Amino acid sequence: MIAGRFPALGSPIYRRFLAASMLATLGSFMQATAQGWLVLQLTNSPALLGLVGAIAGLPVLFLAAVAGVLADRMDRKRLLVWGYWIGAALAGALALLTTIDLVAYWHVALIALLGGIVITVQMPASQAIVSSIVDRRLIGGAIALNSAQYNLARIIGPSVAGLSIAAGGLALGFWANAVALVVVGLVIARLPIPVTRAGSRASAALWGDLQDGVRYVANDPILSVLVVLAAAPALFVLPYLTFVPVFARDILAIGAPGLGLLTGSIGGGALVGALLMASRQPSGGSGRLLFVGLGAISVSLFVFATSEAVPLSMLALAVLGASQVAYYSTTNTLIQ
Repeated sequence: MIAGRFPALGSPIYRRFLAASMLATLGSFMQATAQGWLVLQLTNSPALLGLVGAIAGLPVLFLAAVAGVLADRMDRKRLLVWGYWIGAALAGALALLTTIDLVAYWHVALIALLGGIVITVQMPASQAIVSSIVDRRLIGGAIALNSAQYNLARIIGPSVAGLSIAAGGLALGFWANAVALVVVGLVIARLPIPVTRAGSRASAALWGDLQDGVRYVANDPILSVLVVLAAAPALFVLPYLTFVPVFARDILAIGAPGLGLLTGSIGGGALVGALLMASRQPSGGSGRLLFVGLGAISVSLFVFATSEAVPLSMLALAVLGASQVAYYSTTNTLIQ
């Protein structure tokens, strides 16, 4: 019955891949929540908390294009598996340092940078694997399911992390992510995913591929505007996620469990937004929806930034999550 509603789930390989991806996402959100709280406890500085967020985001800014080329040239399954295992080692190192009370700010910053590199390399490889294990006609449904699992994990992961911080300390979230990533790596390694071979062209062609991509975007005025519209919120809006621990501790005074609720509210709104976008019939009006989404992002972010009431803050974050999904889904559709 479920497979009839979501045909992509008819593939056993995709079902296992989706389950493994959700476990990895759950662990990642648990670690991200605990990491923000840890930095705030170590430094008591919103500025240093923001710096860690910026450091973690640098690889996406500078290496995303390179990662896309690597996904085309290397064995994607191997990239993904080793990425999960390296991520597990990083999470384990942070968990151990936290457990023995030797963790320092620079440890967190370094691990955030290395983790950002790993995730940046993994993203295009994971997306390409979905295309190789699902029938071409079902790729749209598979992408929607992946978005749903991501946002469902974004509800559950932070909430569990907040409770675990209160119950068992900060290290528990890091240990959970380390174990989850080891398991996910083992599951993916055993999946019969088609092997992709490294390209036969000279390595210098990698730079040529990047130049071709930049040139293609620059020569298309409409595409250039859409790329800017996609990038601007990522640079000027998404950093709010880094500062949610500050609001939970210092403004709303709801502690680590409250941090989980705030972050989970974003995921709840995003999940609703993803379901609404998936059910939306293609009928034009994408440009109008783009600007409505951008306006909703701006208003909800302003409300959250100025609110001192927990219910209003959670509502604003839920609207923000839904608006982001609507905005980025529309942008990606127009780019396609």
